[in-house]
Formats: sequence, structure tokens, C-alpha cells
Amino acid sequence: MKFTIDKNTLLEALLNVTKALSQKITIPVLNGIVMEVTKNGLELLASDSELTIKVTIDKKEIKNIEEEGKLIIQSRYILDIIRKMPSDVINFEAIGNNIKIYSDTNEFILNCYNLSDYPNVTIEKSKNTINLEANLLKEIINQTAYAMSTQEVRPLLTGLNIKIVGDLLECIATDSYRLAKKSIKLNEPVEDAINIVIPGKSVNELESILKDSDNVEIHLFNNKILFIYKNIMFQTTLLNGDYPDTNNYIPKEFKYMINLNLRDYYDAIDRASIITVSKDKNIVKMCIDDKKMTILGTSQESGKTKEELRIDSNNKEKLDISFSSKYMLEALKVLNTETLILLINGDDKPIIINAVDDDTIVELILPIKTY
Repeated sequence: MKFTIDKNTLLEALLNVTKALSQKITIPVLNGIVMEVTKNGLELLASDSELTIKVTIDKKEIKNIEEEGKLIIQSRYILDIIRKMPSDVINFEAIGNNIKIYSDTNEFILNCYNLSDYPNVTIEKSKNTINLEANLLKEIINQTAYAMSTQEVRPLLTGLNIKIVGDLLECIATDSYRLAKKSIKLNEPVEDAINIVIPGKSVNELESILKDSDNVEIHLFNNKILFIYKNIMFQTTLLNGDYPDTNNYIPKEFKYMINLNLRDYYDAIDRASIITVSKDKNIVKMCIDDKKMTILGTSQESGKTKEELRIDSNNKEKLDISFSSKYMLEALKVLNTETLILLINGDDKPIIINAVDDDTIVELILPIKTY
């Protein structure tokens, strides 16, 4: 193996491929990056056995390929080495089971893992595919993934549920205290219904890779899913089990329908949460009285705060309801709207959050009883 490549081209590829690596890896060789040079270009592959990412750099983007070959480079040092190389052009040369990385003024020689120790990692395409624009897929993830659970007690809730029936795709996340659901229409219907759960780590790493409106080709399997985006192949195993049926979580009728400005509401809760930030759930109280809403924050240690907003409500009855300001702020952050609707049935019933001009996203937060 011997080739010359532009520093920034390689660094971008490495930043993407290393997203597949995990600190929890117990097999040493899986801390490595498979680097293979062929007549067609350079391939980089990393895997933690659950998430696999492969990045291909076309030969047109490589300065010179003098000799083909394949090695497994230690990931521990490679990013820092490439970042800190003094030259914009970097040379690679295999010397036995070592790799020499050098420019005109410096060089590194790294030990490599044995190729024979690396497990057989295959990336395959499926006939069962759908296509989405990258910016749409990124939006779907942004508007739902925040509600995934971080607790391993219920593993399925740590993932993102994707359901497809015909041409309707639904993406759902819940940690049992809140829920986010995004629905879109596909350009073409799928033949077989899909109901899968993608691990949270994989969802977050995929979101960080997507950057523009290029097409994402999605290949669906029973136990894994493959995303092909530009020169990146992103394959992850799926979580096993049946995701909870969330259809009945969202009521169909409501006593209170409250219209208000999103920015004003967000800022009021944000300021009120300053007082409650030290409390476990950052609880604030929302008091509704005809056309007036009052947001209250109280802490025995710090003091109290009050915010008043003008609202448009269909119900003149008073309502006091408490909730986590952290959960509410996270839900509001992902909405692309000026005006939102709060739908409520009582102080012990879920708060439903809708964007006035976007019916594809529904969010839910459970209230918190205060005594």
C-alpha cells in the first residue's frame, strides 16, 4: 500500500467512519479502521459489530496511488495525527504490518492490527428500499430523537421506532414521560409494512452525518438497516422486540385549545426555569385563566418567579398544570413555527403540543403532580 492524498479529504472521511467506534468495545481489533487501497480509490471501514460505517474516496480525489493494499490502522491516534500534520498533502506507505504516515518534514510509523483477526463484516443492499432527501431525514430525527429514553431498563425505548404502511412513514420516540411523533408521505408506497426500532446511538450518529438535500437510499432488512448517503454506507443492527403501540397515547378530543406565540412561550418557560434549575425535574406551573397564562417557578432555596402571557383559549375555566420545563423546552426547540397550539384535558392529562402550520409533528408531555 502506497498513496498520497489531500489532508482535508482524508480527515472528513475519518471523522465520519470513526462514528462507528465505541468505547465499550471488548475486541481490540474493533478499535481499528480498515484501510484498503484499490485501483478505484480508498475505502475506510469501522465497526463496533452493531454499527458499521464505510466511506469510499474515489481515485479522482486521491493525488496518487502507487501500490494497492489493505491494513487495519489504530484509531486511537490517527485523527490527531492527520489533524496535526504540517502539510496539506499526506503520504501513506505500508512497511510490513506497520503504516508510515509522512510529509516532507515529518513522519509517523504506527503498528497495525492483524488483518486475520478482524471479524467478517458485510454490508449488503436489499430489494426493499425507500428514498428520502437527507435534509428531510435529518429533520425527522431532530424532531423526534430527543424523546428517546437514556435508561436501559426498557431497551426498546432507547431507540427510534419507524413504521411504514403504504406511503405513510411514522417516526416515534418516547421515554414514557414524553413522546414525539413525525409523519410524512413517501413518494412511493412500500409493498410490505415496516415496524422497526433503530438504536439511539446509531440514530444520533446518522443525524450528525447528514448535511444537505442529497438523496439517502434506505435498505430495509428484518434485523438491520442500511443508509447510503453520498460516499458513505451506514449500516446498523436493529433492536429486537415490539415497540409499544402509542396510537392511544394521544387523545382525540380536548377541553382546552390554547393558541400562543412559540417564542414568547419558550422565553417565559426558559426564564422561569432559572429558579427551578437545581430541582430534579425543573418543575414549573402553568396557570390558564381565560385569555391569560401565568408561568410560575418556585424554589425554597432560590425564590420564585412569575411570567404572564396573552393567549387565545376556547375555555374560560381556570386550569393549573405543572410539568418539566426541561421537557417542554426540548419539545419547543424542534418546532419550525411561529404559533403553536396546546391541547389539554385536565391537570392530570397529557399536554399535546402542535405547530399551527405543520400537522406532521405531534408532541406529548405528561404533567407532574405537585402537592
